[in-house]
Formats: sequence, structure tokens, C-alpha cells
Amino acid sequence: GCSKQQLESFINNNLGWIKEQKDKAAVGLPKDFCHGERLRLLGNELTLTLVQAHKYFSPKIEDGKLLIAVNKTSDQTYVKEQTTKFINDLTMAEITKSMQKMSASTGLVPEKVTIKPLTASWGRCISNRHISINSKLIVFRRECIDYVCLHELCHLVFMDHSKDFWALVGKFCPDWRGIREEMKG
Repeated sequence: GCSKQQLESFINNNLGWIKEQKDKAAVGLPKDFCHGERLRLLGNELTLTLVQAHKYFSPKIEDGKLLIAVNKTSDQTYVKEQTTKFINDLTMAEITKSMQKMSASTGLVPEKVTIKPLTASWGRCISNRHISINSKLIVFRRECIDYVCLHELCHLVFMDHSKDFWALVGKFCPDWRGIREEMKG
């Protein structure tokens, strides 16, 4: 309901904020695996930091940084392998912990859980009681991971998105709507 001139003025007056929000939303899993690259794990923004080390240490998160030990012979392939292994191990641990927690809360137990990169959803449950969880879920905070695990567990009872399904989800996660909105952004 505003003129083109008012819209352009608003955009020009808020360019800094718009760029900041765009940059913030773009942070996810690493793409370039280079020093200074920003990434997000468990809802926290981190900086990939290559540390020249005389002695190897396992990758670790410290003071907003994902620290990777490198030496003179380390190349980008090495950095990618170290970073990817750390993220994959973290993903496996966090999703396993969340699935166990949600199973204990609901009494719902899947036949099998697989963690893999899904292209169109955060999780999937099929009629043989197999659940797949998207490995990229690790960019979100733990409450989001819990929600996705709960959502898929509830599909063990209702294989649809009926009112009964959402009532069951809401019984264990009253703020499911807010979490879904957060994950869309």
C-alpha cells in the first residue's frame, strides 16, 4: 500500500539491516573450507579457524570458532576432511541423542533411523517405521532438532498431517508452530 518512491526510500534507508539479515540467513554448512569462513552449528554462528599447530589436536569448538589443526603440508582437502568428519560426528551424536530423548518422552520407537542429506524435507517417516533425518539439520539449535525428531516419531501413529497428528505433536512440543517458522527463515 505504498508508492514506488516510498518503497525505494525504505530500502535505501535500511540497506545495512537488509544486508545483515541476508548474510545471517546465508550462513550454514561450510562450502569453501577456508580460514575465516562462517558456518552455523547447533544454531550458533562459528568461524572456521585454521590453527598452525606443531602437534595435532582434534577439531573443536571454542570461543565462537571451529578450530582445525593444520601444518605446513595441510591442504584444502585435509581441511575439508577434518571439518566434514567433525560435523558428521556432531550430527550423528546430536540427532541420536534427540531421537532417544523424544522416544523416551513419547514412548514411540522407530524400527530404524537413518541420517542422510535429504533434498526436500527435514525428515521422513515411511510405513515400515523407518525414519530418515536430514543431516543438514545440525545448523539449527537443539530444540529444532528435537522438534523434527518428534515430528517424525508422531508419524509412527499418524502417517498424515491431520488434526490428530498435530495434536500429538503439540502434546509434546507446544511451541511447534514457532519452531517451524524459525526453521523456514
